[in-house]
Amino acid sequence: MRRMALAACMIFLTSFHWLLAQSIVFVSPSDKGLLTMSCAEGSLGSFEQMHYLAAAHYLAEHLCQQPQIDGAVGVWKGQAENSGMIDGCPNERARQLGALLAKYYHQEQALVFDRDPAGKTSLISFRASQPLGVIAIMMAQAEVSAATVVPHVQDNLVLIVATDAAQRARSMALYASLHGRGLHEEPGTTELIGDNDRRRLAVFSPLLLRMRQRTCAS
Repeated sequence: MRRMALAACMIFLTSFHWLLAQSIVFVSPSDKGLLTMSCAEGSLGSFEQMHYLAAAHYLAEHLCQQPQIDGAVGVWKGQAENSGMIDGCPNERARQLGALLAKYYHQEQALVFDRDPAGKTSLISFRASQPLGVIAIMMAQAEVSAATVVPHVQDNLVLIVATDAAQRARSMALYASLHGRGLHEEPGTTELIGDNDRRRLAVFSPLLLRMRQRTCAS
């Protein structure tokens, strides 16, 4: 009985450690720069976005065990662009994935959030029923400069990376003003990964080449 309990405990701790070790990659495929809210939202159905999601799935399936990939809108100071987030990759694989996608879509940087109980940064997420345009207006009023919004049929998932207490307080004010629900906060650290990260790209350049060949063939 003790052995079974010990085994169950070890499985739980291993699963818990695996969950904490997972990272989230935020990166956009857009080469048009920041757009209006309506244009960015419309870009979620564009060929560029569909191609990006297919490429993200292909790379993530080769690098990560259980990736979750979502199309999103990145909002920055009242403007926006079509974007995406990939969750469920180990820390170093998330960096490799971010570097590959940044290179493939000619982006200067991708943002990686590492879940870490000792981290000083917070990833705040909640659901809001308001449309994207209203969320952007309320962001400006709460002085929240940046967020990632994942659209769903009934509502939107809002994710904010807060690097200090002031940003966290503004994020909470936005949550309250939007009458959000399902508030969730995770501690961690962030790192910006560029397409010039040669060490990470060198290992997986054959994978990127195969993806390009696959895309051309289709």
